[in-house]
Amino acid sequence: MPAPKFIDLVTGLFEREGVSASRARRVAELYAQASADGVHSHGANRVPHVLAWLRGGQISNHDRDPERVAAFGALERYDGHGSFGALNAEFCMDRAMALADDHGLGCVALRNTGHWGRPGNYGWRAVERGYLGICWSNTEPMMPAWGGTTKSIGNNPIVFAAPGENGAHLVLDIAMSQYSWGRLDSHRASGEPLPVPGGLDAEGQVTSDPDEILQRGTMFPMGFWKGSGLAIVLDAFAAILADGANSAKLTDGLGLSQVFIAMKPNALGGAGAAARTREVIEGLATANPEARYPGQAVLAARRESAQAGLFVRDDVWAQLTAE
Repeated sequence: MPAPKFIDLVTGLFEREGVSASRARRVAELYAQASADGVHSHGANRVPHVLAWLRGGQISNHDRDPERVAAFGALERYDGHGSFGALNAEFCMDRAMALADDHGLGCVALRNTGHWGRPGNYGWRAVERGYLGICWSNTEPMMPAWGGTTKSIGNNPIVFAAPGENGAHLVLDIAMSQYSWGRLDSHRASGEPLPVPGGLDAEGQVTSDPDEILQRGTMFPMGFWKGSGLAIVLDAFAAILADGANSAKLTDGLGLSQVFIAMKPNALGGAGAAARTREVIEGLATANPEARYPGQAVLAARRESAQAGLFVRDDVWAQLTAE
């Protein structure tokens, strides 16, 4: 599907829910970009969920920017007031970059915000402007802490991004679970089993069935005890810096706490970030077989999308056009 056609349709749907034209279009563009980059679970196919959040009131104050509530040097704290998670996140990464212009580094914490869509959007936004970027979010409990069997920790996605040359940026976009919620949902919709086990079923047995995990079971943390520990500290750092809710207090992807960090590496001189990133990527080329670097698949997906358009599931397109 041509991206402009999708963006125009979704913009109109958001406007009908009372969202201003400029903000409606920007949200549509962010979800379209996720699909163009090959992250279909957090792109066009996620839009029906966003519409449901709008209509259900989970997205409130949808035309309001985050409000700064505290600041100290290069560290700032904002309240998202329940507005669009994607727009709040973009705002805060932009603010972190502005702080980095003045201080070399900027850190912005955000509370009371919603699901931010595809996390990698904000890492790519940073590297395409020459900044190192890090951002993460907590979530409602989705996994057992190591040694447990009930959901007690979030999958707390995190992004690391380093600028490279000619678009060859390093962008790692991962969740603390073995699979993200969106990846599980995509496998369930396609009927494909997971390539490796991703959690426990209702009887506590290891399973590769995404439906069992989503409906009746629990997801595994990546790296077992390591992912469990990392999820816990990411949750703590986000809640502390944002003075917001931790995972145990969250439900339905609402009221999240997030952190956005931008660094201006070339301010320190030296060979420059892009050259150092290129050296890292070139080092991977010596692997046998050659290893793929984080972000490489996105460039391939962009080339394909530029030719073939966006991938939108038939059921999603039917739902959107029936609105």
